[in-house]
Amino acid sequence: MNKPGWLRELLQWLRSGLAGALATGVDLGVLALLVSGLGLSAHSANVPALVAGGVANFLGNRHFAFRARGGSLTRQALGYTAVELVALVLNGVLYDLALRMFPSALHLYWLVRIVTSHLVFLCWSYPLWRRVFRDRQPIAA
Repeated sequence: MNKPGWLRELLQWLRSGLAGALATGVDLGVLALLVSGLGLSAHSANVPALVAGGVANFLGNRHFAFRARGGSLTRQALGYTAVELVALVLNGVLYDLALRMFPSALHLYWLVRIVTSHLVFLCWSYPLWRRVFRDRQPIAA
């Protein structure tokens, strides 16, 4: 039996959230390995850890959340990268704006990061990922 559309959407959204949680774990794991295990500075380890997390997030969303195995890998990777470059800017601006608007929350910087990044995920990344990972079916003649 087919699931109702709203249930399919909810399950896809939850799978995307799980993929993001896993990607965060990869990011933090690589960061810890490079800093604590290999002795790199936190500044030097930042970009490789972010890239590893981004790759994990792309793969998790492509294969697990959206199940878009049949689509063009190149098209999806380029679309995902474009969405995430804008998301990076949105995250930075929104985080800075929130801290400026609520200076008493400076000691809760981590909570502000979680809230603002989730807003960007809900309002920007996820809706566009739905387009990036959509299977393009050929139109029957």
